[in-house]
Amino acid sequence: MPPDVAREFDEVTSKMGYKNRSKAILDAIKSFLADIKWTAGGSERVVGSLSFLYDHEVKGLEEYLTDVEHEFRSIITATLHIHVTEKLCHKIIAVEGSAEEIKRLALKIMSKKGVEQLKVNVAAP
Repeated sequence: MPPDVAREFDEVTSKMGYKNRSKAILDAIKSFLADIKWTAGGSERVVGSLSFLYDHEVKGLEEYLTDVEHEFRSIITATLHIHVTEKLCHKIIAVEGSAEEIKRLALKIMSKKGVEQLKVNVAAP
């Protein structure tokens, strides 16, 4: 590893609270592998969550989201609904399954009018 990269890596990971480089490198490699599996989008098994804001006043959106959750029940392990404002809700959907299926779920949700800022977080066990 080039010395300047190693120095920067050590500085950043030290600020994050890592006590040694080995643990930081292990975590970085795991994150890299999860990203690759997600990007490939195939049958690789991943776990994670979809987090998004939505306007619950958009006609038919809540019913649509419920229908989608039922359609993808084989990969959804839990959901959490949070009231942010009078009309804005935050939903978190925990998932476990193939990267491809989780991408399909994310695309079905994010493409709907009223859904904002969908973020996907995955890890590869």
